[in-house]
Amino acid sequence: MNRTTAATAVLVMGATLALGLAGCTAEVTPTVSADKFATTIADALEESVGQRPLVDCGDEAIDLVDGDEVHCDVGAAGDDTVYDSVTTISTDGGGDYSVAVEVDQTPKS
Repeated sequence: MNRTTAATAVLVMGATLALGLAGCTAEVTPTVSADKFATTIADALEESVGQRPLVDCGDEAIDLVDGDEVHCDVGAAGDDTVYDSVTTISTDGGGDYSVAVEVDQTPKS
């Protein structure tokens, strides 16, 4: 698959989540809304290529897990052409994360 690396290291601030139960601590995986994640991707791509794309990452919250890959649709206003993108999450396990985005050069069918 031919992809173009578009952006890396967009840092988004968040809170580290922890849950304490009866003296025991259970870690909770931080999440971000799909809309906020799409905004992060759009910001990264705009910084990289100079134009702000439309990004759709669905409706489900995104788990912020180091190394996870998230697929989102990327397009441009006024154009029905949609491209798949793969965003790799980098995080230390807290709510802070950065992204590396690769967008397919071939439109989705």
